[in-house]
Amino acid sequence: MADPLTILGGVVMGGISAIGGASSQNAARAAEQERINRQYKYDRQLDRFNWQQTKRDYLYRMQEVGIQRSNQEANLSYLDQTNRRNYAYDLAIRDFDYNNQVRQFNESERIYGLQRGFNARAEIEAQAAEDRRMQDIVTGMAFDQQSMLVDLIQEEGKSIARGVSGRSAVKNLGATVAAYGRNQAILAESLVSANRESAATRRQIALDRYQADLNAESRRMLKPMKAPAPMAPLTMPRAVLLDPMKPKRGPKPIKGVNTVPGASGFSIASNFLNDGLAAYQMFGGKFSG
Repeated sequence: MADPLTILGGVVMGGISAIGGASSQNAARAAEQERINRQYKYDRQLDRFNWQQTKRDYLYRMQEVGIQRSNQEANLSYLDQTNRRNYAYDLAIRDFDYNNQVRQFNESERIYGLQRGFNARAEIEAQAAEDRRMQDIVTGMAFDQQSMLVDLIQEEGKSIARGVSGRSAVKNLGATVAAYGRNQAILAESLVSANRESAATRRQIALDRYQADLNAESRRMLKPMKAPAPMAPLTMPRAVLLDPMKPKRGPKPIKGVNTVPGASGFSIASNFLNDGLAAYQMFGGKFSG
């Protein structure tokens, strides 16, 4: 059986050790609490900084989206304005070309009318010239016929003046009349030939007029037609730019809970007994029933 003094010494030493352990635990607890306080203070500062930074980032992204919208609208508005100006210019060019065609067509029609009038006048003049030519031919034939008639009368008068009578007179008169008849036939044939030639000439004059009219017609311009209007420009599509999501602040930092327990009286007594038993066993003591 162990010596009571030995047991008492072990218990005393265990109690001292327990008291020293409680003191160390309290110091550790105080240090941990200080660390928790400092961490909580830092967490609060970091939370405020992060929230301010989050709001700044949100405002920056909002401003960035606003600038993108503004730049997009400026670029697309410029393109829309350019397209409208090009459309107006194309319409002006279309009208200008059409008006030029109308002026050219009107001038072509004026020249065509003048040419047709000239052709008609030229035909009239040619027909008149042919009429004068035929009149000259007829007049010449009339003079020739009159001259032959005069010759016939003069020849008959000469025969009478020479005192030719009887069969000789009749013979001379027959020869003169026969010559007059031949000349009349020649004149008649000449007149028929002149008429045929004149008819051919008149047909050629008509053909020349027709050819001149065809030439004038070929130089006429087609009636102008206005080209289709260009397609009106469409408004440039605008891209949809999404605003950034409005930030929402998360939970605020919570001060940490102390996980190191304090040295209560019960725990000190418990530790005292446990340490005493440990010392008793260390010195070789044992309990016996």
